[in-house]
Amino acid sequence: MKKKKNGAMHTILGNKIDYDTYKTSKQVTKVMYEKNLTKFNFLEDNRDITQAKVDSLVESIRRKGQLIPIIVNENFDVIEGQHRVKACEKLGLPVSYVISIGATSKDIADINNSQSGWKSKDYLKHFSHKNHSNYAEYRKMQNFFEEYKLPFTVGISLLSQYAAMNGLAKDRGPMPAFRDGSFKIHDLEKAKETASRLIKLKSFVPNLVKIVKFSIAFVKVQSLENFDLKTCYAQLEKNSNKFDRCLNQEDWNEAMVRAYNFSLVTKGKKASKRISIRKEGF
Repeated sequence: MKKKKNGAMHTILGNKIDYDTYKTSKQVTKVMYEKNLTKFNFLEDNRDITQAKVDSLVESIRRKGQLIPIIVNENFDVIEGQHRVKACEKLGLPVSYVISIGATSKDIADINNSQSGWKSKDYLKHFSHKNHSNYAEYRKMQNFFEEYKLPFTVGISLLSQYAAMNGLAKDRGPMPAFRDGSFKIHDLEKAKETASRLIKLKSFVPNLVKIVKFSIAFVKVQSLENFDLKTCYAQLEKNSNKFDRCLNQEDWNEAMVRAYNFSLVTKGKKASKRISIRKEGF
């Protein structure tokens, strides 16, 4: 009598599944809940827990619940999901979890590195779908970035109506709203106007246009008395080295004015007037 051969084997969460008996093994992965959060052990060689991530998850779980179970081993060592445990603890909620038999701290890096983080273009595609109530705003953003080939960080600063430029931005700027689907474009036409000007600058100072602080300074300087766009283009092309040692936004603003005024012809038929942030400030 021939011995029956096993079919294709696969391991899920430490459990081996024989696909010859696939129907009977469907329940190998069971999601469970635990109210006593002291059972969960945090491993010393896992990544540090960051309060900002916990706070973000608190808001998400408060609105939608815990969307993904954490992974523990049979000893309740947390292999993946320590921030979710802390968020649930803060909310006074039980934690949903699955057990990966035999998992150890050596599996932490593999699990985290296999989870490809979303890029800006992924969020943009995601929230542009009609499934989301705010999709129209994200479609306008898509069109904007297709038309104006600017770095994403520069473009979103323009679309957020220069919140950071006017001292109105919260600590983390426009990105949290962009990533949770609630981003709103403040003034699309103004953003397009500035983007077209930056594209022209890109042809002779491409490395500077990539920098958000430079773009913010360029927007700000246009509000100063005596500013002339053609003069600005010419002066920035000649004096781009004035930005070499800029660190904070104030440095960039002052460097923009220095570059504009440097060796500026102020007499004769081609005379231009200097600009100043000392007089008006930003």
